[in-house]
Amino acid sequence: MLLVALVCCKIKNGGQSPGEDETLTEQQKQLVRELNQWLIPLGFSPLDLTDNELSFLDGLKEAKIVGLGEATHGTREFFQMKHRVFQYLVQYCQHKAIGFEADFAESIYINNYVTRGEGDLEELMRTVMQYWSLKTGEIKELLEWMKDYNTGKGDEEKIHYFGFDCKHTTYQPDLLQEYFLRTVPALWQTFSPVLEQVRNLSDYNYQVMPEETYNSIKTQLESLENQLIANREQLIYNSSSREYEINKQLLKTFKQAFIVLYHRYSGRSNINWRDRFMAENARWIVDFFGQDTKITLWAHNGHIARDPDYIGDGSIGYHLYETFNNQYQAVGFGFSQGSFTALATGQQGSYTEPEIHQITIDPRNDSINLIFHHASHKNFVFHLDAIPGGSQWDNWLSQQRPFLMIGAGYDGDPDDCYRVLDIRGHYNWIIYFDSTNATILLVSCQC
Repeated sequence: MLLVALVCCKIKNGGQSPGEDETLTEQQKQLVRELNQWLIPLGFSPLDLTDNELSFLDGLKEAKIVGLGEATHGTREFFQMKHRVFQYLVQYCQHKAIGFEADFAESIYINNYVTRGEGDLEELMRTVMQYWSLKTGEIKELLEWMKDYNTGKGDEEKIHYFGFDCKHTTYQPDLLQEYFLRTVPALWQTFSPVLEQVRNLSDYNYQVMPEETYNSIKTQLESLENQLIANREQLIYNSSSREYEINKQLLKTFKQAFIVLYHRYSGRSNINWRDRFMAENARWIVDFFGQDTKITLWAHNGHIARDPDYIGDGSIGYHLYETFNNQYQAVGFGFSQGSFTALATGQQGSYTEPEIHQITIDPRNDSINLIFHHASHKNFVFHLDAIPGGSQWDNWLSQQRPFLMIGAGYDGDPDDCYRVLDIRGHYNWIIYFDSTNATILLVSCQC
């Protein structure tokens, strides 16, 4: 989830706009005309889109990783469209897994549901998931589809759900304990004190932690990783190579979370460790299933963008593009008006509970959203890589332009939520819904 909020409806009748808006400049009118020639129209209900309507996704067939963004963490159309895109990528592009901006250890429980039917899905979502933004009816519907898809298939044919985030130390110790007691019990006696010490650290403990204490704990965690590797043969003999690799990754993400939390609360580093590690974890998903594997990623626009300067040090998408070049494809999402779910920002930047917010005013006059808002179709796909050289769009995007993106929190003023960016450098495609609706949170979810 985008922790630092980017603190961030005029509805056309039918699919076509009646004519050019005279409030637009001549340049803006030309941008709209060009856009209308190139856009790929979408219907109003993403889950009802036919395979033929989604045939543009064949342009992603050669990609090893497809990153699907979102301009808020709580937009129904974004979630449903990503669900439908993932279905298509599974069925026609052989995608093997979907990686979420979610805790890796937590995702083991969810993956056990979608691959083996273990547990009650809604109960798992309410009690195990740690991000409020994923505890929604839309995510539940996706996970149910994945389980149904897997029913009756062999293990090698099944699709999987994995988290690639690294901000929590909640579940790794429990999962590692179960694994060690079943395979090499003596290892747990060594691992347990260190893992419990880290799991019990509070935000304040990280904030006041001396650097020498941090380095000492980090060294201990690295020692545990080395012990795990040293016992590889015995662990695999008593389980399987896949179980070994998953538990090795559990320990790795535990160490990552310790590093991320320390630097977040101590403020001692300008390195964006979280996105670096999330990119590593996305690569791990590919490696886990084999080098020919294709996967989909689900995260905020900011993370999946190919942005070398994201939080000062590069986004997930930037790091993946450095590794995979054009085999990593970034699909950003946009909107201009409507409702969405977000945390409200309280005093001194603190967050309240998630609630539904509304944007009713027109987009900023200098923004990309304004041009999109005046397109002939309300909902569409725009292939940024296909913009012709020498076109008005080609010239206009030679400079960075504002684009509406809201993070975890929202302060009620949409003007605060426009980020000036190189949209063509950040994304290969944009999927746009002019007016949107909020996600449906599960009732009584522990947010």
